[in-house]
Amino acid sequence: MAGSLACILSYGLTCTPATVEIAEPPPATPLEPAAGGDPDAEPSEASSAPKGAASKRLVQVQNFYDGTSNLQASFTQTYSNSVYGTKKVSKGVLKAVKPGKMVWDYAASDTPDIYVDGSRVWSVERDTKQVATRDIGKSDIAGVEKFLFGGKQLTEDFLVKLADAKLQKRYATKTGQTAIRMRPKKKNPHYKEIILVIDDATGRVQAFALWNQDGSTNLFQLAKIVRNGGLTAKDVKFVKPSGYTLIEG
Repeated sequence: MAGSLACILSYGLTCTPATVEIAEPPPATPLEPAAGGDPDAEPSEASSAPKGAASKRLVQVQNFYDGTSNLQASFTQTYSNSVYGTKKVSKGVLKAVKPGKMVWDYAASDTPDIYVDGSRVWSVERDTKQVATRDIGKSDIAGVEKFLFGGKQLTEDFLVKLADAKLQKRYATKTGQTAIRMRPKKKNPHYKEIILVIDDATGRVQAFALWNQDGSTNLFQLAKIVRNGGLTAKDVKFVKPSGYTLIEG
């Protein structure tokens, strides 16, 4: 169970699933401080873009989600491990409600559903009828999804840079999209860098990818996005299913 829990609470960062794909992480390059970030960090921007372009994109994302009280989307998650040469694709529905509540409802019964309420995380394993839970501060599960809840966390917590042409082609696959690279100012135990794929017109995040410390990648693609569609806290509230065993992680 310990290995399974570690896999769940890191969104697959310690998983070893089963089909082949080798992923190469982006090269390490300096990133500029996001608007509102550390003014002492040395800025660096893609040579073909005006200075500050990536920061402006990040502020656009922040503004979009500042005006979002709730959101629902279908998602496709692709986890690739370059060490083992493996890939796993999962699908489901994401629901998020401010402040700080969300659920990742996976379609497959052998993939745990994840609930977050701002202070705790629950992982519901339907195939084993177990629920693993822990304090969110120990799991860092919601760190990547800060964009869903707006506020200044993005511009304060990350260095940012426009993705280069190769990564733009890989991630920003549709016209009117831009990919930006984000690196946490404080070292994160799970991921080294995040790529956000942003809708140019609105600032809405269409996809995001994690480049993990172990060399694996986790790509989440969002579709059928409904913003401010009337979801409430009860729609994402965790209720322990009858007959399930609760395990403190």
